[in-house]
Amino acid sequence: MAERKLGRGLDGLLEGMPTHAMPEVAAADGPVSSVPTSLLDPNPQQPRRAMATESLERMKESIREHGVLQPIVVRKRGQRYQIIAGERRFRAAEGLGLAEVPVVVRDVQDDQMLELALVENLQREDLDPIEKADSFKAYLASSGRTQEEASVRLGLDRSTMANMIRLLDLPVEVQALVRAGMVAMGHARAILSLEDAKREVELAERVAREGLSVRQVERLVASEAPGKRKRRMKSKGPLVKDLEAKLREAFGTKVSVEEGAKPGTGRIIIEFYSQEDLDRIVGRVS
Repeated sequence: MAERKLGRGLDGLLEGMPTHAMPEVAAADGPVSSVPTSLLDPNPQQPRRAMATESLERMKESIREHGVLQPIVVRKRGQRYQIIAGERRFRAAEGLGLAEVPVVVRDVQDDQMLELALVENLQREDLDPIEKADSFKAYLASSGRTQEEASVRLGLDRSTMANMIRLLDLPVEVQALVRAGMVAMGHARAILSLEDAKREVELAERVAREGLSVRQVERLVASEAPGKRKRRMKSKGPLVKDLEAKLREAFGTKVSVEEGAKPGTGRIIIEFYSQEDLDRIVGRVS
C-alpha cells in the first residue's frame, strides 16, 4: 500500500490516529480539551531552533484579542503533555500567563514526532533554509528512508530536499548568513560550486555586504579558475554524476565518486556526521 503523502497537512497525517480521552481535562462534547499550560513540554525534536520575536509578538496579540483558536496537538507522557504541533501558540500563551490552553491529544510514536513537527512548520511559518536542511537530514537518519521516499512523505520534490541538505556542506560562517536571511538559497547554491571554504566565506560576506544578485554571484563563480573548473567537469562525466546522485539518495548523505587514473578504478567517499549517521550507513551496507 502506498504511503500517505503529507503535503495535505497535519490533518491528513493525523487522520485515523486514536484520540485519548483524559477524564481530568476532557471536554464532554469532543476531542478538544483544556489543560494547564504548566503541564505542557516542548517537542524535543522541534526543527525550529529559534522563533522570531516579531512573529511571537504577533501571535501574542492575536491570542490576547481572540484567544487560542486552534488547539495545540499534544501526546500524553506520564502526567504531562508533550507538544507535537503548535509550539508558537504555546509559547505565546505561556508568555501571556494563560493558565490553560486547548489541546487535542493524539497517540503518536517517537519516530513520528519529527515528521509531524516538520510538516507543521513547513506549512505554517517556514523554517529557515539551514533549519530545514538539518531537519531533513535528521529525518532521513531517524526514519531510514531514502530522499525519494522522504520527499513523497513530506509532499516535496526530491531535488528540493537534496538541495537543502547540500547547504550543510557550506562553512558555518556562510550557514549563519543564510540563516539570517542575508544570503538567499540561490546565492548559497551558486557559492557551493566554488568547493573552497575560504572563497565561499569571502563571497558570501560580499553578498551580504553589497547585496549582489544571484546572477552576479553565478557570474563571479563561473569566472574563477576556469581552467581548473573545466578539468573538474571533464573528470566527472554524466555517468559518474548520476552514480553520485543515486548513492547520495541511497545513503542519505554526501557521497563522492572519484575515478582513478586507470580505467575502472577509483574510490567512493561516504561522509557521516555523527555516530547515528555511521550506524545507519553501516546498517545499509551490512
